[in-house]
Amino acid sequence: MQYLFENPIPMLMTGAVAFTFAAVLYYTTRSVGAFVASVVIVVVTLSCLVMEQLVYTEREMVEVAITGITDAAEDNDLPRVLEYLSPTATRTRAMAEKLMPELEINKANIIGEIEIELDDPKDPKKATANFDGFFHAKHDSGMTGGDIFPVTVELVRDEHRWRIENFHSSRDFDAEAAKLMR
Repeated sequence: MQYLFENPIPMLMTGAVAFTFAAVLYYTTRSVGAFVASVVIVVVTLSCLVMEQLVYTEREMVEVAITGITDAAEDNDLPRVLEYLSPTATRTRAMAEKLMPELEINKANIIGEIEIELDDPKDPKKATANFDGFFHAKHDSGMTGGDIFPVTVELVRDEHRWRIENFHSSRDFDAEAAKLMR
């Protein structure tokens, strides 16, 4: 069921196929029943698409947290970035507080799809997200740099939303930041 709320394509295609059959039936018979069926199919399909936009699944809320922090980083808004971090994310919080004042972040984007794994599909408390990220920044010294790199983000759910606990990458951000700061 959650798949239907995460992806509107099955609802849209089912509605389009059903409407096509009802419309052809109406075109050939000109019956009131076929016309009413066409209208009902359109109304039900549109209602399902609106509901899909209004209902956020846990996976979509994880995605909102990740895109939110990348938007905040791209806006160079440290207080907003810190809002997306868990209070227990000491390493990540320290890295953001240390590096963000020294960097002017030009781009912080997610490339492709975010693969999200929840610890418990019914009542998740932890999530892991894997994606390719793109980051480009300019250091106060004038050095610029950026690249595409794989990222794994660990998130925890508090009472209201998902927050980032930790992140890992095959790249060593501390070492790369140290190179920029020379």
